[in-house]
Amino acid sequence: MFVDDLIWFLGAVAVCGSLFWLAYRIEPHWVAKDGTRFVTTAQTVDAGLAPGARREVRVAFLGDDQLMVSRRSMLRSKSALWRVRAKAPTPPRGKEVYLCEPIPADPMAASLLLRVPKRSRVVPTLDRMAPVAGPYDPKAKLMLPRSRRWARRADRD
Repeated sequence: MFVDDLIWFLGAVAVCGSLFWLAYRIEPHWVAKDGTRFVTTAQTVDAGLAPGARREVRVAFLGDDQLMVSRRSMLRSKSALWRVRAKAPTPPRGKEVYLCEPIPADPMAASLLLRVPKRSRVVPTLDRMAPVAGPYDPKAKLMLPRSRRWARRADRD
């Protein structure tokens, strides 16, 4: 009797743990029919530090290659203007990663990494907003925005 109860308890804990892991791995994505707004995940990156936690953000395309990025918190949402600075040459499988800088540009401010599914309808628009990059090393991994590869790319612009 005790062994049966223990097995059921451990099974329930395993199911809850796997559902928690699955919920953590899911990255939301939605695009409006007109293609001017979308929901995705983003990470903030401080100068020279590791990326922060992934957060769900709402993004709207504005004129002049600007993005209005809004992040909801418990009490209110925070919005800011961003500009696409570069596109990661070797993003994770099935994703496109875009590096954004705040408007007005501040070298000490944190940057933003937008993670978008590769097959999303907003990828061509974000590609048009990203500056054209020169050749890159295909063996290079996705690095922090302040690394040498990103700095070389920024110098070409």
